[in-house]
Amino acid sequence: MVRSHNEDSIELEADIGLAVLADGMGGYNAGEVAGGIATSLITSETKEALARLDMHSVKKVSRLPMASRLLHDAVIKANASIYESANSQPQYAGMGTTLVVGLFVIITLP
Repeated sequence: MVRSHNEDSIELEADIGLAVLADGMGGYNAGEVAGGIATSLITSETKEALARLDMHSVKKVSRLPMASRLLHDAVIKANASIYESANSQPQYAGMGTTLVVGLFVIITLP
């Protein structure tokens, strides 16, 4: 089966070690819209959150839980935005996406 359009969306921000891949759910309304919302919102939220942090002041043992929390918060915001769009615009009703997100954090051990 070949789809008439691609519902994948990807964002890479090598300078902060972020990769976001969303695959709009085929067969549902506006999967490509949901994927686009997810990738752009997660990227912008993560960049803003990291810009507010001074990574040199964050203890090395705290970096991994902190990165996990940043991604969690960004995904929650993306989900809320997709859900709100799906409920407020009839043409987006039922839209959704799958998501894979990676944030590479360097932790040097003594």
